Amino acid sequence: MTTLVIASQKGGVGKTTVAINLAYSLARRGWKTLLVDTDPQGSVGLSLSEKARASRGFYDVLTSGAEVDSLILPTRLPEYRLLTAGGGDLFYKGMGQEGTVFASARGRMAELFHRIEGGGFDLTIVDTPAGVYGITGELLRFADHVLLPQQVEPLSLRSIPQMLKAVVGVDGVRGQRAGASVLLTMLQEEEPDSMELAAEIRALLPDQLMCDTRIPRAADFLKASRLGVPLGLLYKKPSATALVFDQLAAEMENELNLESEEEADEYTRLMD
Repeated sequence: MTTLVIASQKGGVGKTTVAINLAYSLARRGWKTLLVDTDPQGSVGLSLSEKARASRGFYDVLTSGAEVDSLILPTRLPEYRLLTAGGGDLFYKGMGQEGTVFASARGRMAELFHRIEGGGFDLTIVDTPAGVYGITGELLRFADHVLLPQQVEPLSLRSIPQMLKAVVGVDGVRGQRAGASVLLTMLQEEEPDSMELAAEIRALLPDQLMCDTRIPRAADFLKASRLGVPLGLLYKKPSATALVFDQLAAEMENELNLESEEEADEYTRLMD
């Protein structure tokens, strides 16, 4: 199993939108995908369904030792499953100081990922709270790869290097540090200033760190969130915005070295 953690130094960059839609696109491509919401605000549940909002989840495992297997929710797409945030507010209110939080939760978090790894998933995508410390810093230790959505704005020119430095400095629990990719979001292709800024951000970083895919600013995101559906289910015929996430999914397949058994062979004979 591969674990992809989606993180950002600040909120409002489209992190949850990327997590929901990338997970959907990868599941549509046949990968058994689990989306884990670790944002105490329960952003994934708020964006998907009333049932998801009310469900126990990640933080209930950390606080009460609840069995993660029983909290994973199915969706209408068999390859796409969800672990909501659950009682994030109670986690922070009830556990006192940050040091106490992590002393109590570290072991349960490790056990949670161990149980998920035994659950038959190809890929776990983790949506995190804003920032790279606290609970997000702990989650980064379980990442095989980190996807960093960055809004196309002047602040990104200053925040991206700091974010990468923080991610690269995290020691993983598997004895190796995670790879990283930067994904530009909220690009306004009709605005020259936005396109110029995107070019400046790309010039700031090595090519191998930058995703070729760029997420545009589009009205479809607001409509999909209001209705509680991934972009791919917003219309009978997927919109151009939804197809952007298919492109990102193909890119992440390559970055994460995802390979199915069918793809392992170089060729298949027509006849024996």
